[in-house]
Amino acid sequence: MPGTTTVEIFGRRFDLRTTEPDERITELARFVDRRMRDIADVSPHVDTARLAVLAALNIADELLKEQATEPGTRTERIRQRVEGMIERLDAVLPSQ
Repeated sequence: MPGTTTVEIFGRRFDLRTTEPDERITELARFVDRRMRDIADVSPHVDTARLAVLAALNIADELLKEQATEPGTRTERIRQRVEGMIERLDAVLPSQ
């Protein structure tokens, strides 16, 4: 059953009709917001519509590259990323 989820992306609120859980839509909105803000950090004079298009192109590029990656390579890359995250967490969390 469709519902409405309100999200904020780059300072604008959007009411989205969706069948997905609110948490999933919020997660996706945060991802897009983060991408737009990353681009705005390096290109502060770009208008919002262009930031959105650039973010969409970057996300699409990543998706297509990921889809073209061999499954074994993808798994190894994920393992390396997880290990990197664990190392960063170990560096900032106190020893127990």
